[in-house]
Amino acid sequence: MQVHIDVAGVPSELEMRISLACRLLAAYQVQVDMQAWNGRLCDVVIVDMQSEPGRVAYEVASRRSLPILRFGIEEPAQATPGMFQLDRHAPVAAVVRALREMLLPSAATEEEAVSGFLGVCLRETGCTSDLQVNHGQVSVMLRPAAGRIHARSVSDLLAVEAWLLNPGWFSTLASEPNWEDAGWHVSRSLDGFLLIACRRFHGRLPILEHRAFKLDRWPDLGSMPEDMDSLRLAALLHRSAWTVRDLAQHADIDIAWVNAFCWATLACGALSVVEPVVLAASPRQTHAQAPGMLQRIARHFGMRFGHGPFRV
Repeated sequence: MQVHIDVAGVPSELEMRISLACRLLAAYQVQVDMQAWNGRLCDVVIVDMQSEPGRVAYEVASRRSLPILRFGIEEPAQATPGMFQLDRHAPVAAVVRALREMLLPSAATEEEAVSGFLGVCLRETGCTSDLQVNHGQVSVMLRPAAGRIHARSVSDLLAVEAWLLNPGWFSTLASEPNWEDAGWHVSRSLDGFLLIACRRFHGRLPILEHRAFKLDRWPDLGSMPEDMDSLRLAALLHRSAWTVRDLAQHADIDIAWVNAFCWATLACGALSVVEPVVLAASPRQTHAQAPGMLQRIARHFGMRFGHGPFRV
């Protein structure tokens, strides 16, 4: 699939990340022709709203109803069809995900359709940098590599839990804070926090369908030592891959709770999708498949396969 992506008013460092993201789209059979925008029709226009050329290109592309990826927006804007936005410091992986969703919308999974703080965690799975995640006046520090979430107050953490699925969250790369002086004194296990939050909204999470999942690591369940259901689910998923429906039926646990457990462990990076393995059918030597010569010999001597005192 050949696509044309044009950029306007983008600084050189950001353009390098966009260029790398375009090359990585080759993994999805997407070949990108990227160049500076000259007003032509293209598949995606990428603009930096903090530059005059970027703002002009945005206005023109909007009037032509072209898909636009915007950088440099200070506050989260209302979602608009065909319009995506990222922070200027967004990592390359986030740019790849945004472009893939714009160019290949049918390939989006349930995870990519989820918004809110949970969506941020899902998109940043595997990120090795600390992230500052904001929604209005609420700000938390997300540390995926360390498996921790930090806040300045307990009320901020409660707000994150209550707004788990609310749109309007956006993340930026965080400068290395002085953890003693920066005020991030409230800290929780990211695994435990997401498990509790996802259970709170278990009825609103879409069922993860048609795929099998397996734990790559044991989740941190230290904050819920008496939660036997989570321990059972973790043990089963750690041993082998399961679909959500099969796991719920096997464990005899409500599917909404099993689904919430899988959402939480996906978002914290402990759970992954397992590609289906198709095993070649091994030929079974059954009596019905015995060569015709043996069958004729057996009948000649009055014997039958698998019956009576004489067996062949």
